[in-house]
Amino acid sequence: MKRQVQRAGDHDERGAMSLAQVVITAPALLFLLMLIVQFGLMFHARNIAEQAAQEGAAVARRFDGTQTQGREKALQLLTAVGEGTLKDRDVTASRTADTASVTVTGTVVSVVPGFSLSVSESASGPVEKYVPPVGNP
Repeated sequence: MKRQVQRAGDHDERGAMSLAQVVITAPALLFLLMLIVQFGLMFHARNIAEQAAQEGAAVARRFDGTQTQGREKALQLLTAVGEGTLKDRDVTASRTADTASVTVTGTVVSVVPGFSLSVSESASGPVEKYVPPVGNP
């Protein structure tokens, strides 16, 4: 049997990373991961704002609804669902004779320092009206 003698400096370094490579790639990968989480939070906050605006508009456009009731419904949903995701929230509601609308705005909680994203979603619809029946069948 022959034995192979390995000489000093004859190391197989396939797959090994130097310290410099780790120092460069680790922060870059961590930053990329933080950006992915940040944009995930942004999409989640948009969904929450959209749902709150839709719920508020649905209440405001009812036959007996008011813009105040629509605003309160949107704020109620934001408090229940979006407490940790959406900060600096603001809800505006309006109602005319024909249309009711609710707009929800806020700032997404930041995971990346110095990175601020804002969200604004609106929903509107026609105001329900009572139309008396015409004639007798």
